[in-house]
Amino acid sequence: MKLYHSLFLCCAIVLSGTAIVLFVPRRWTSPNHHLDSTAAIPVLVTCYLYHSGLVMPVRTSVYDWSTIFPCLAGSRTVEVGWGDRDFYMSGSGTVTLALKALFASESSVLHVHGHSITSSEWSNTYPSSSYKTLYLSTSQYHNMVSWIRARVAIQSNGQATFLREGLLGSTSGFYATQAAQTGKYSIIHNCNVWNSHALDTADIQVPLWAGIPHTLLFMLPS
Repeated sequence: MKLYHSLFLCCAIVLSGTAIVLFVPRRWTSPNHHLDSTAAIPVLVTCYLYHSGLVMPVRTSVYDWSTIFPCLAGSRTVEVGWGDRDFYMSGSGTVTLALKALFASESSVLHVHGHSITSSEWSNTYPSSSYKTLYLSTSQYHNMVSWIRARVAIQSNGQATFLREGLLGSTSGFYATQAAQTGKYSIIHNCNVWNSHALDTADIQVPLWAGIPHTLLFMLPS
């Protein structure tokens, strides 16, 4: 009987802890993100099965992403994703690569994909996609851009270190990251957590731990 009681108590503690880190916000106060969409910068947070991404305009008054990512020269929006280098670049990750990424990752990589559409056209182009749109002030967006850019390995010519063409053709690419700034990919520090840290620099309300993309999307302001 004592064994069952102990097991029940352990399960309750684990479930309570999980609920806290997934559904308790990292900050209790947050700026107004329902700014006039004509006067703010739209940022989409996309949600997939186990992965999330950040979609931003390629060119704004704050920054031009094509200056460091040449594959975006003809694009209007860019989707950025971070992940384990071996698993992400494989294109069709195996169970072995997935386990290695979660528990013994050696390095990480950025996947950049340019789109010919604007953020306002996203729902028409990808009607089945799950996402939320945030409207950031220039200062909020500047903070987030600076955080992301600091984690990109930049060459002496000012461009990001290109590894190879991305998963979606010539408008996409894999780029090296700054290991010291980015940290290693793991089951605790995955792509969704990475995105939540980027959003947190813009004072966006995110979970204490955003390891699951759906809870990250749930926490974001509508």
